[in-house]
Amino acid sequence: MSGETLIQARGLNAFYGRAQALFGVSLEVRRGEVVALLGRNGAGKSTTLKALMGLVPPRAGEVRIAGTAVRGWAPYRICRQGLGYVPEERRIFAGLTVLENLEVGRRPPREAVPAWTPQRLFELFPNLGRMRERPGGAMSGGEQQMLTIARTLMGNPLAVLLDEPSEGLAPVIVAEMARVVRELKAEGLTVLLSEQNLRFAAGITDRAYVMEQGAIRHEGQMAQLLQDEALHARYLAV
Repeated sequence: MSGETLIQARGLNAFYGRAQALFGVSLEVRRGEVVALLGRNGAGKSTTLKALMGLVPPRAGEVRIAGTAVRGWAPYRICRQGLGYVPEERRIFAGLTVLENLEVGRRPPREAVPAWTPQRLFELFPNLGRMRERPGGAMSGGEQQMLTIARTLMGNPLAVLLDEPSEGLAPVIVAEMARVVRELKAEGLTVLLSEQNLRFAAGITDRAYVMEQGAIRHEGQMAQLLQDEALHARYLAV
């Protein structure tokens, strides 16, 4: 791991209308890391990802992607800077085939990160390779989730935000998702994910930030967090 910080946030405040959703959120993700935002439903995890991506523009604080300040930028500019986003809602193009969905996400290669092509993605996602001409609307939820990740990778991002990647998926698909994240890490890709499923996150992440009521309450190595039963009970238990 080089230690280069690819994603950095300092003191983010974000709102939905008049309701404040984030309170001074600060975090960083270094090149090659897989980092989790953990917390109960409504803790602010997804809002944090959307704030980083410019979908919920922060009213205060700083966001840097690969050293460049991007707060206030439109989401498409942040994408061009190298940040990929996989929304919880998937948002595939139902009327387009798998291949066509991938082409929508295509962007030029970047230095120092994997260059993704449909063929490479079909090696990572064998199921997609077997249904490359299938319309997105005719796929299962798990298959759509894989397609959304693959489409994001076609943008050749420096780092990827995954919003609740295991939510609502069958256990066999959750296991497949974990395999994919581990392979992306092996490729050197940087990942920040929001997740409620501690067991899923524990098998794939290096570090974690624990959130409650729109603020970071704990940060540390995943191995240490797993041993802290008091922290589990306070912030993670349902």
